[in-house]
Amino acid sequence: MPPEMRNICLYFQIHHPFSFQTFRFFDIGESKSYYDEWQIEREIQDAAINYYLPTNNYILQLIHQYKGNLRLSLNISGVALDQFLFYAPELVTSFMQLADTGQVEFTGSTDSNSIVSLADKKHEFLQSIKRYRERTEYYFGQKPKLFVNTDLLFNNRIAEIAAEAGYSAVLTNGTNKILQWRSPNYLYSAQDQKHITVFFRNENISNGLSTILLNQDKTEARNQIKELLALLNAIRTDEPITNIYLNYKALCGTNRLEKQGLFRTFVSKIINNKSCCFGLPSRITEQYGPIAEIGTVEPVCWTEHFHSDYYPGNELQNDAINQLFKLCDKAENTKDNNLKIDWKYLQSSDHFHLMDENHPAYKENNSIQSSHKSKYDAFINYMNILEDFRLRLKAEKANQKKMPTHQKPLPSLAKHQ
Repeated sequence: MPPEMRNICLYFQIHHPFSFQTFRFFDIGESKSYYDEWQIEREIQDAAINYYLPTNNYILQLIHQYKGNLRLSLNISGVALDQFLFYAPELVTSFMQLADTGQVEFTGSTDSNSIVSLADKKHEFLQSIKRYRERTEYYFGQKPKLFVNTDLLFNNRIAEIAAEAGYSAVLTNGTNKILQWRSPNYLYSAQDQKHITVFFRNENISNGLSTILLNQDKTEARNQIKELLALLNAIRTDEPITNIYLNYKALCGTNRLEKQGLFRTFVSKIINNKSCCFGLPSRITEQYGPIAEIGTVEPVCWTEHFHSDYYPGNELQNDAINQLFKLCDKAENTKDNNLKIDWKYLQSSDHFHLMDENHPAYKENNSIQSSHKSKYDAFINYMNILEDFRLRLKAEKANQKKMPTHQKPLPSLAKHQ
């Protein structure tokens, strides 16, 4: 590959939370399900039929059309994978077909879009990373090389734990808070962890492509594509990598054909540009080395205007997370598979986003759980569920009669060959 070639790394995030239903104080100890299963199933069926299956088929066609020149990465959250297995197993098969092309790389993550990296529970964090990596190998035949933490959260401690978990690279957001005057288009090494390479999401390019795909004005969107390509071409030739990270749903849903047409234009322009190519993170780390060390004690995340209260910070979030991880040892030692599954889903960051009305993801998540009229409703609902979970753990430990289970086990699929 010529030294002046710029690598465009495309990453798509796929995530669906396990939505909790309304759980009142008087429901504690009554064996009521935590999950709004009817709503979850309806949303996943809709996502499979109208979003992911047609988009996967479209990406597969592009990969074949461009004969190995289109490469991209997928970050499927553990909770999304669980829901696909529950309600739309044909969707997992569809993602397997993408894996089989050799042009799609699956990144590592936590097993449940977990908030555990913000808690002082290193062992739980490591176990969550390990479980997700094992499942990725099982279903998609790949051992992830790049770690993508929940909400792109990153700091020095997270880099250290990712290295201990066996990863050699981490992707996070290229915010001014951490980069300052530096460019996101280089590789860096984590502070005091020189064997960990840090990839930075290019915010301007990522947000620009997402805006274009969501623009319903065709003429304006085509002009924006030209402007975005001009921005890419203006990047210095010695900056080897541009990481573009966005939601997979940007390619589908309403006006899917128009979105796919815009994406095809973007892809073809990159491929026909002799100074650019699409790359995969595993290959990038083999071809390029870090130019400098970089780190931060305070976490950075996917949102540009980061505030420490987001992850988490307000009293409600802090209290909920503290109470949750007080149960860590008991939950790790449980033999009950249903308790283990509930423990995993209780850690999902989406529940904590709902406890801050100023959080960037609050409106999106609250549209799913419209029963929460405020952050206090979300907090109370979560704490009621957590208390019920605590009582179930206590009952198991005391060898009391177990409460009726309310969570079916994960269905099995044939191991990916």
